[in-house]
Amino acid sequence: MTSTDSGKPEPQELRVHAVRTPAEQVRTAVEVAAIVAAGLWALYTFVYEQRIKPLAEAAAFTVRTTVDQGATVNGVTFLTVHKRFENTGNVPIDVAAEALTIYGERVMARQRRVLLESSTRAEIRDDVPRKVVTVLYSIAKLRNGAVGGNQNSSFYISPQSSNEEDYLVAVPVKNYPIVKVVRKDFIEKAPIFPKLSVRILKTKLGGFDLQAPHLEGEYDSEYEYPIRPQR
Repeated sequence: MTSTDSGKPEPQELRVHAVRTPAEQVRTAVEVAAIVAAGLWALYTFVYEQRIKPLAEAAAFTVRTTVDQGATVNGVTFLTVHKRFENTGNVPIDVAAEALTIYGERVMARQRRVLLESSTRAEIRDDVPRKVVTVLYSIAKLRNGAVGGNQNSSFYISPQSSNEEDYLVAVPVKNYPIVKVVRKDFIEKAPIFPKLSVRILKTKLGGFDLQAPHLEGEYDSEYEYPIRPQR
């Protein structure tokens, strides 16, 4: 101790330095490595599992068409055609092109029994035949996912979501007791690249259809709907 002018001893400042042993240094390094590894694992789980991996998955979706019959006024029945797109996967989808045509059908005179049979197909027809005779409604669209499509139009559907289009059609019941709904859609995982080569053409009866050099992304469906008599 040192003394002050008053003769009282002055306390000295003591500093203690801890020297870690090699075992403690190793333990600290292991703890730091564990923290870094946990952070990298969390980053991997969030970025890869939640973001990157789902984008590599294939698109999964359903396209469903239903018809609801409304009131009949002065012999005209109003039908609402629902086109539903449901994205059941983990990646977004884009409807690059679509076409919908509603035909009126007539019931024809019953013909003799028809039997078709081969090694690849067998069919018996002994019912009353129907014949497509006219176009009641037809529409076709090319959007920005198609070559030459409308670049300001898109039909984007997020994962685990759906979208629906409705069309109201008036049908003279006496003339067309049955309608046939023909649908064609070109759907791919978004963003679509390269764009799909699709063009609009006319059918023999004057409706609109889509044609592509390849079947990739093409989904077709046909549905006949007999109009119920109103009571």
